[in-house]
Amino acid sequence: MAGKTLSAARAFACALALSSTALCPAARAAGDDARVVLKFVKATASSGPAAIFDPASCPACVSVQDPGYARDNARETLVDLKVPRRRTLDLTFKAPTGKVRRVVVQTGDVAFTQKGERLIVHLPPLVGDTVDAGDVHTFVVEPGMVLRFEHDDRARRAGEYANASADFLERRAADNLTFAQREVVRRLGLGAKVKREGLGVIMIMGFDTNYPHGHTDAPAHIHMHMRWPDAAGTQIGHYYLDRTGLLTHNAVGFQGLKAPGARFGRGETFTTIDRLGRGVYSLRITSEGWLSIAAVEGPSCLIRPVAAGFQSGAVVACDDAEPVEIQVRDDLEHGRLVVRTGLIEEVFSYDPDTGALLSAQEAPPTSAAGYPPQER
Repeated sequence: MAGKTLSAARAFACALALSSTALCPAARAAGDDARVVLKFVKATASSGPAAIFDPASCPACVSVQDPGYARDNARETLVDLKVPRRRTLDLTFKAPTGKVRRVVVQTGDVAFTQKGERLIVHLPPLVGDTVDAGDVHTFVVEPGMVLRFEHDDRARRAGEYANASADFLERRAADNLTFAQREVVRRLGLGAKVKREGLGVIMIMGFDTNYPHGHTDAPAHIHMHMRWPDAAGTQIGHYYLDRTGLLTHNAVGFQGLKAPGARFGRGETFTTIDRLGRGVYSLRITSEGWLSIAAVEGPSCLIRPVAAGFQSGAVVACDDAEPVEIQVRDDLEHGRLVVRTGLIEEVFSYDPDTGALLSAQEAPPTSAAGYPPQER
């Protein structure tokens, strides 16, 4: 009887939030939780959730119903939870046998066990929020530059793009422009300069269509900006596309600088600066809706469409160099991103469920007897 009386007293104290965490074992201090998004990849395309969390399996866990993180489509079910940090957990979900092919956190697989209609996810200890499973990007990393290619899957379209047309020419225009910008960065030596001088890293991106993190990435646009070292700041340009596949204007947002956002229309030049305020490169949307990129006090390149809009492809024409045509084709079903630059055809293999790059990006090292490779 004395034990029951003590338990009742503790429960009453916890309910009134008068006790310490030692008295209330379920209570945790702020910062003891980690948010995690688990992606349940469906074995076959279907409607309805592939897995439903059973809160009884983790009384200390909380289900978060945020549509930017938790949602369902024909390919996958995303479940958003708050879980205790640095704890090894078995989380149980209601899931029909054979419904789930993979369980993914970030871009990696997490072990699970199926027992009848119960699916048990063996979640490793998390040190912080781990919420990127809903992103479907492929990263191509080069010296001084990171290119993020966003895969547009009709089944995953959400947010502002939930009802986007099947053809969606702005998407194809952004894909071609993204790799055209990479070609310009190479030809002008911008990546090499940024790396050599320790200025940060140039980021080249398109736009998301699957509403990751609740980010409304609309209307359609591309990015090219330079992140300063140590996350000190950046000037993020958003180069918007119209429904003909041409660029209209640049809306710049500033981080790490005491400056309001700015808008640059056609014919107006925006210059990216380093932490000391020195210009590094500039971008200008031409009167035709094309894109000019120039190194400060150096050469420049013009990116123009093959035909009427950039959905037809992009042509990169730099000072004193032959123009080259860029064509990008993304085969999401087979995880093949094909980039044709003139006569050169690159194939990037990636995981269709996560976007993680599978192609090797570094050659095997030179043998000790060989000469060091000459980087060009």
